Amino acid sequence: MSYPDFSHLTPAATLDVLPAHDYKVPAATLTREVMEYIKNNPDVPGMMIVDGDTVIGTIGRQRFESHMQQVYSSEIYPKRPIQILVEVLKAEKLQLPSSTRIVDAALAALQRPRALVFEPLVIEFPDGQLRLVDCLIVLLAQVTILEKFLQQ
Repeated sequence: MSYPDFSHLTPAATLDVLPAHDYKVPAATLTREVMEYIKNNPDVPGMMIVDGDTVIGTIGRQRFESHMQQVYSSEIYPKRPIQILVEVLKAEKLQLPSSTRIVDAALAALQRPRALVFEPLVIEFPDGQLRLVDCLIVLLAQVTILEKFLQQ
């Protein structure tokens, strides 16, 4: 996977400039459909699970794949709604406005419980659109900003 060039970012850069995805699935979606989508879309960092227009949780790609590789998971979950995984994994969400500075988003991500630190973040745009950004992308952007600041 290649990463975007963040060399243009400044300390004032906000989440709205980062690459993000809009993969949302209704809570009733069968887990096997999510498995297929994740398999066929390697750049998607995870999914937002929604109930109507509300995100009830997020599950990152790595956490999802890791859980599905556990004994019996591949037999138990594919025929069940993804909402069950939201409950089992306690799939919380970190939802931030698109105007949030990248440095603040990185700090918020790192202040989550250890098991959730690298889960994707939900970005809310002024028009109500919700997109998912990989926490790794946020952290890489933050490191680039810090590196530029230190070189001054």
